[in-house]
Amino acid sequence: MPEYAIDTHAHLRSDYDPHVFEKIQEDGIIRQLWMLAHECHVETPTYHPATTAQVLESARLFPGLILPFGYINWRKGAEQIEKLKEQGCFGLKAIRPIYDYNDLRYFPIYEAAEKLDMPILFHTGIIARRRREELTDPELCTGPDKMRPSFIDSIAAAFPQLKLIHGHMGVPWCNELFESLWYYTNVRASVSGLIDWKWLIENLDCRTETGVPFHQKMMFSTDSYYGGDNLEYTYRKINFTREFFDRVGMTYCWGNAKEDFMHGNAERFLLEKL
Repeated sequence: MPEYAIDTHAHLRSDYDPHVFEKIQEDGIIRQLWMLAHECHVETPTYHPATTAQVLESARLFPGLILPFGYINWRKGAEQIEKLKEQGCFGLKAIRPIYDYNDLRYFPIYEAAEKLDMPILFHTGIIARRRREELTDPELCTGPDKMRPSFIDSIAAAFPQLKLIHGHMGVPWCNELFESLWYYTNVRASVSGLIDWKWLIENLDCRTETGVPFHQKMMFSTDSYYGGDNLEYTYRKINFTREFFDRVGMTYCWGNAKEDFMHGNAERFLLEKL
């Protein structure tokens, strides 16, 4: 089986160099990038998060390689979801809510996403520190307490046809991630950031309530910002993860976990009908 990766949690620099994506296509190491807009942070001289419009622009330049995820603005209602769909967004990115993710005030947003078949990737767990003046809205949360993994469970139960993804592992609440993956067929995890490798080793061969191996519910990602000069560092993340499955996985019953984790689960997720 050919070795390649699908990065299910990627970000774009607002000042991105298109030649970087041309190189990615030539190298063949990354088959697809799920590109998440990041409009909650203020741009600085050293930090350049791309808007939804810029992510959509990059997807038009590199169709097939870049899959665009639009940013959910917590100040807006469900009408924004239909607009994002019309603009060309495949999915949605949720991060730094004003209220808990499972607050009923947000349910119309999730209902619209379910109706339009737009997956939502939620940042869960620990988050990079930001002062209020570094956020585009001072009421956006600065810590992880409003983004606990267990908050995704009630959304999954209320909207069973809505595809939901835990961005990262929900650290330090990995036990909540376990329950979310175990109970809900419409939930996946995009694993990156502060990875708890010990937790992965101990749980990749667990099975869900319906008997699905956990390694078929988790997807590779880097949380990298693409479009700059850090591509080789991203490639090292990919190679390390492959080595993890090859070497650590030798002593565990993980089956085809490497192929599932690196790209297979993401490919099936895109085609799956709930």
